[in-house]
Order: sequence, then structure tokens, then C-alpha cells
Amino acid sequence: MKALILSAFAAITLTACGPTFQTTSGAAFVADSRGTIDPNIAKVADIEPDLRLPARIGLARVVNGQLTTIPSAEAEMFGELAQTHRAMGEFVPVSPLITAMISDRPGSARGVLNQIRETAARQHLDYVMIYEAGARSRRTNTPFALADVTIIGGVLLPTRKIDVMGIGQVMFVDTRSGYPYATVSTTTDLTGFGRSWSSHLAEDDLRNRAVADVVKALVPQVDELLVGVTQRAGRRG
Repeated sequence: MKALILSAFAAITLTACGPTFQTTSGAAFVADSRGTIDPNIAKVADIEPDLRLPARIGLARVVNGQLTTIPSAEAEMFGELAQTHRAMGEFVPVSPLITAMISDRPGSARGVLNQIRETAARQHLDYVMIYEAGARSRRTNTPFALADVTIIGGVLLPTRKIDVMGIGQVMFVDTRSGYPYATVSTTTDLTGFGRSWSSHLAEDDLRNRAVADVVKALVPQVDELLVGVTQRAGRRG
């Protein structure tokens, strides 16, 4: 989604942006315009927060622009976060199989995000934590070309000092309304993975290891995000 594109900035080892949070009223935003707002913008803004815990929270993994199954290494990392934040409710993986069953929408960035919400709705999940992890390389003949960040890192490119950049971002959204309560992002230098690429190392294995490294860099930021979401949430009756 172009509205969620990361700002381009240089990173030598690791760069992380602290979480940003939103709980503002769409009605108040439109009312504050005093009648001067574009009708299309008013329609987009017409959304209200409804953040209540505990809840059923989905975890959706996006790689190469597609909802994918969460590998065991990443599941373990997020499982530890879920245990730390168990007071928030139940954390449930969003299933690509269910997506395939209910949706035939083409895989555009907006389409994938809507597919995730639809799948979460079928799984009766109140909120979804969507994470995209991937890499960008200054060279096209590497395995990282198949782990591209197509949704939330659309224009972020490696610098002259970094040959391969890992990119990750998380968004915590309301399944019912699409209200975006929080986002967080990180980048990390994966140049070492690029140097290790050779014919004896399977491309899939290298990509998975690189993406896992990005997710590992995301975990502390996600922990902070979940703390902030909890602080801003009301109690579910």
C-alpha cells in the first residue's frame, strides 16, 4: 500500500523507527474541516477507533506481496511475544488456506491487505497484526529479488554502502473497519547474506534465513508496539 511506504534513509547496521499510534476520531477530523473537505477524503476519513482488549488477534505474514504461512523460526519469536502479552488475548495465525477458499482477488498491494482482513473476519479475529519482511538488493541476480517488499517498502532502496537491505514493517489494524491503530518499521544490513550466496546454498534457504533476520530485528519494536496498543485500549465487556 503506497500510503504505508517507508521513508528512504541510510542504515549501516540497523535502523528502527519507534511505533506510531492512532486513536483519533474520523468524525472529528471531518467536522474540523468546516465544510471545506473533499468528499472522497471525507469518505476515507470516516472511520472510528474501537480498540478493546482482551481480543482475538490475528498474525499475518506477507512476503513478496503475498500472505504466507509463518515459518517455525518466526512463529517461535512471535510466540514468545504472545506469551509476554497474553493479557491482550489470543494470538492466532491468519491462514493462507482460508484466504484461498474465500477470495479470488488479484494480488495487488491493496488487494492483499483486504484479503487479510477478509480472512481474519472468517476466522473471527478482532484485530490483525500484519507484518511484511523482505529485502532489497542493488543487484537483480540474487535470491533477494524473490523476497521483494512490494507493499510497505515500495521505494526503499539500498545505499552505496549497503548491498542488501532487509526491510520490515508491522501494522496493527481493526478487522471490522480497517482502522490502523499502530505501525512500526525497521531496516537492517543483510549484505553478509548476499556474500554467502553460492550454488551450494539453496536460494530458498538463504531467503528464509534473511527474512528471519529481518523479523528478529522487528521483534523489539513489535514488543513496544503491543505495549502501546495495550495502554490505549479499553476493556472488552
